Amino acid sequence: MNWEAERHITPRAIKQYLDKKLTSKIEPLGLQGSQGPYLMTIAEVPGSSMKEVSAYLMVDKSITTRTIGALIDAGFVSNNSEDARRYSLVLTDKGKDAVKVIKDTSNRIWEELLSDLTEEEMTVFKSAVDKINSKFNEEAD
Repeated sequence: MNWEAERHITPRAIKQYLDKKLTSKIEPLGLQGSQGPYLMTIAEVPGSSMKEVSAYLMVDKSITTRTIGALIDAGFVSNNSEDARRYSLVLTDKGKDAVKVIKDTSNRIWEELLSDLTEEEMTVFKSAVDKINSKFNEEAD
């Protein structure tokens, strides 16, 4: 199969699109779209360390340290570790409320993004995504 380069949707393009759309909805909470994945990760894996969040999101630890520091300062995340040198990151109530907004907003963004697809195209799209995810999971094992 000859796959044309201009038919690729890069992960960066997806991230930029989602961050931009998400930022406009969560700025009133004092958040940027790029902070959303950090909150979602901590919601998914409570008690994570900085290193674990970095690995989960596949980002440099220094970026994670700055972002998590800002989220802690803003009251969205707290460090529940008794050892000051370690992190056990959890969401505060403010962070949990933000995650609800992020999830709802993300769902609406995806619905909007895919709204021009017909029912048949949506069925094919879902099938293709399932197959791609299956391949990713197969490779990860």
